[in-house]
Amino acid sequence: MRKHRKKHEWAAVFEEQQRSGLSIIEFCKLHAISTTNFYKVRANIRGKTSGKPAFIKATITKDNDNPNVTSTSQVFRLTTKHAQIILPNHCSSQFIVDILKGLQA
Repeated sequence: MRKHRKKHEWAAVFEEQQRSGLSIIEFCKLHAISTTNFYKVRANIRGKTSGKPAFIKATITKDNDNPNVTSTSQVFRLTTKHAQIILPNHCSSQFIVDILKGLQA
């Protein structure tokens, strides 16, 4: 029998999969979940955040006293509550996009 899950139930499934240490395919086989459906619902839920903005506001700051910066050239700095990334200003925009996509996963 096909089980229809609500959004909060799917969120619990995604968290359980991450905690399990299993690949998505292994997890889905173990729990009789279609991998296609797993990916589809996960993408749908990620695209529809619960009131959270899809983008965050970026601000430009100047910090000449940071000991982590070894160059005197300008840098691109991305700071979140979990991490900070400092890149030289000559990085391509595609490289920065690739990093952000990797962090999103």
